[in-house]
Amino acid sequence: MQLNKIYNIDCFEGVDLLEDESIDLIVTSPPYNVDLGNNKYNKDSYDLYDDNKDYRKYIDNLVILFIYLKRKLKSGGRLCINIGDGKSGAIPTHADLIWNLQQYYIPMTTIIWDKKSTSNRCAWGSWMSPSSPSFPRTFEYILVFAKDYTKLQYKGETDLTREEFIKWSLVPWTFPGETKKIGHPAPFPEELPKRCIKMLSWVGATVLDPFAGSGTTLKVAKELNRNYIGFEISPEYCEIANARIK
Repeated sequence: MQLNKIYNIDCFEGVDLLEDESIDLIVTSPPYNVDLGNNKYNKDSYDLYDDNKDYRKYIDNLVILFIYLKRKLKSGGRLCINIGDGKSGAIPTHADLIWNLQQYYIPMTTIIWDKKSTSNRCAWGSWMSPSSPSFPRTFEYILVFAKDYTKLQYKGETDLTREEFIKWSLVPWTFPGETKKIGHPAPFPEELPKRCIKMLSWVGATVLDPFAGSGTTLKVAKELNRNYIGFEISPEYCEIANARIK
């Protein structure tokens, strides 16, 4: 498979094309299964993806994908999953992923990403009453796993500065979500993959995003002198991502 390219294919199809032990780092944010476009907080939907699957099937599909991807990671390679829980925390998506994936990967950490904002701040539930209050969240999760070892199994060059390491090694990570309209309903900010890539890989590493979307992970990987591979089922999002990278 050619490096530094976005493939307009389903992620399961893409996994079969990857060479075993060819990826250093996976940084991705899969759809959250919150019925994007039809819920009252976000009216923009994905153009092709169904974001309202049966929850058990949704979790099972993600777990199977990440199990398949384990063979493609180098020993000591890392997997970073940005995910949010559903229904103001009533659906513990991040916990279900951790519980399932810890059987195959070594959990390294769970990073709280505090965005300091939420799209559903007025979802009070029972207003000023303990009857049925809602608890909208200003944060999401970044789940970090490792294959075989928590230590990288080969030496390389780092581009981390002293200030970055000191700041980013503390959790929570606090920075705003993406506010620019870039043709995708749920982009994450460049700061998220930037921190994951610099903290968890050497310069020249190969970074994969199996849910490439608008190409943020890939754009940042290129800017940080890493190789990249992306999978995305939407031709429109592939065009947006390629334009951003160029």
